[in-house]
Amino acid sequence: MGREFAFAVKAVIIKDDKFLVLKRSEKEIASSKFNKNQCWDLPGGSVKFYEKAIQGLIREIKEETGLNVTVERILNVYDAIRFNVHMVVITYICIYSGGSVQLSEEHEAFYWLKIDEMKDKNLPDWMISNFKKAQRKLYGKI
Repeated sequence: MGREFAFAVKAVIIKDDKFLVLKRSEKEIASSKFNKNQCWDLPGGSVKFYEKAIQGLIREIKEETGLNVTVERILNVYDAIRFNVHMVVITYICIYSGGSVQLSEEHEAFYWLKIDEMKDKNLPDWMISNFKKAQRKLYGKI
C-alpha cells in the first residue's frame, strides 16, 4: 500500500467586500482524491516540486480563473488526511487586482458573494468561516 504526500495552496479572493466562490465541475469532483461530495471550491491546487508556495498559488489562480491578485497574508494552514494521501494546505488571503473570470475545465460556475449572500447558495460552514476570518484579519469586521 503506497502513501502520498502533497502540498497545496488555496486562495480567499476579495473584491469590493465580495468573495470569489467556484463551483466544481462534475469531472473534477469525480477525479478528486478529496471532497468528492463537495461542489464548492476556492481557487488553488497542488504546488509543484520546484515552486515556492506563493508562485504556485498565483499560477493556480491564473490557470483556474484568469485573475490577477495581490497575495496579502496567510489565513490558515491545515492537514487533510484521506485514505493514503496526506496533504498540507495553506490558504492565503488575496485581493483582486485585475482581469475577468475565465474558468478552467475544473469549474463550471463562479460567484462573487457578500457574507450575507452565502447561506442562499448553501456554502459549507468551513468556507463561510474562512471568509469571515479573512474579513476580520483584513478589516477588523465580520
